[in-house]
Amino acid sequence: MNVQTPATQVPWAVSSPFRMRPGLARLTTVHGAPEAAPPLFVRDPQAAAYAEHKRVSLQQHRARSQIGEADPAVLQAIAEAYERQTGVAIAPEADALAQGLQEDFVILHDDREGMRTRFLSVCFPSNWAPAEKIHLDFAAIHAPVADNALLQAGGQAIIDMAFRQASMLRHVWLLTPNGDLAQHPETRRTRWEDAVAQADASGASGRLIDQVFFRVERQTTLPLPALRRGVFFIRVMVCPLTEALGVEPGRATQLAEALASMSEAVVAYRGMVAVQARLCGELAALGP
Repeated sequence: MNVQTPATQVPWAVSSPFRMRPGLARLTTVHGAPEAAPPLFVRDPQAAAYAEHKRVSLQQHRARSQIGEADPAVLQAIAEAYERQTGVAIAPEADALAQGLQEDFVILHDDREGMRTRFLSVCFPSNWAPAEKIHLDFAAIHAPVADNALLQAGGQAIIDMAFRQASMLRHVWLLTPNGDLAQHPETRRTRWEDAVAQADASGASGRLIDQVFFRVERQTTLPLPALRRGVFFIRVMVCPLTEALGVEPGRATQLAEALASMSEAVVAYRGMVAVQARLCGELAALGP
């Protein structure tokens, strides 16, 4: 399921030193007035391709793509928010929204135990299993993340801001040897060892970076305090790494510095122990 976004439209969220941190930005002012802020949703010419891949995912792997029970009032709120922004009307039903939005989404309920996931519609996970995240709070969801101290320390504040007060935006970037949108851990995909073999094959360029994709999760939130609910949206965008590097000068150096600054725990968590040094060397060779 390889649908690529033009590299010029993929957010470049790379910075160094690399840290696992919230990195939240407010989409609206404190009083809710627009301030030329980024949109909650991103709809682009790939919408039909995303919809088709989601349809196939729900048809073939529904049990691992949709988990829990969706609150009808929340589905209605999502549909209304989407139509207000994009002008596209979608039926307030779980399947219709799953396929109509390019974003995946997670619904959280705010009860005596705090904000916990109650419904996940995630067709394009980034090597995590949605079924393992149902009924969890922020701390439990992020417990497996390497170097998660900053995330966990700010967990309550993040929940208050992003799911009770105002829509927020965050980007998470990854390097992956596979360009598929759907990267469920149970699916056999191109692994790093495969990418290395392809790079070193006879007639190939010999560069690992030519086999790598730049993957970004554009994460946004929709607080629904009147319903005691919140919604988390995940828009996945993927393009070849070399194309992302070519958008602006200096990106290769920025990425090399970010990779080199990753802790051993983060490198292991991202499965890049065997390729980190090679990628840094190839990026550094590209120059500033």
